[in-house]
Amino acid sequence: MKRLYFLCVVLTALTMATHAQSVLPNGDFEQEDPAHVGKPAHWDLPDGLGVQWTNVPGDAAHGKAIRMDTAVPETALVESYIKAGLTQWVFPHPKGNAIGETYGLSLYSEPVPLIVGKRYKVTFDYMAEKGTAGKLWFRAYRNVDGEKKRAYEGTVDCGGGLGWKQFTGVFHPTRHATDAIEFKIMLYAIYPNGVAWFDNVKVEATDDPDALTPATPGN
Repeated sequence: MKRLYFLCVVLTALTMATHAQSVLPNGDFEQEDPAHVGKPAHWDLPDGLGVQWTNVPGDAAHGKAIRMDTAVPETALVESYIKAGLTQWVFPHPKGNAIGETYGLSLYSEPVPLIVGKRYKVTFDYMAEKGTAGKLWFRAYRNVDGEKKRAYEGTVDCGGGLGWKQFTGVFHPTRHATDAIEFKIMLYAIYPNGVAWFDNVKVEATDDPDALTPATPGN
């Protein structure tokens, strides 16, 4: 009986670990921002040309995802930014070359509160139609004189051909910055020029035994 009980406890723990809840909201991109038509909830607004929030063609299992087309010319992309009101991303002197040859494309999540002493495991799906290289950034921020400043960052490189692939990265922000208070996920695609997709971004927080503890005031 004790052995059976032990096995049940182990199986329950494994099931809970397998289905750990993501601390990143709307990582599957299925929810729309109720206050902004055409914007995925809890993510920045895509410009609609270079970066799109749209259905994956012929793939009902993935539903909506983030599509990035790095073959879009810089000039057309700047026009799209201005039209969408994303003037913070407008860069000077755009040219006719593809954006993948210079800046690439990106999309940020909204900030998520960060817990000291946790490590963060990120998994996500990526597909590149022409081998376009992608990257996921995990960026943590601290308060400095009332402004948010980057305190830590890590990346996961991704690429490949047709078909979805899953990628994983593990990040330890408070091993390096105990005063970090929040993190963002940034999705990024650059070259070769082509279409790349991101979906099912999941961030799990677990205890980090090697994390530093915040200093006690006065010590």
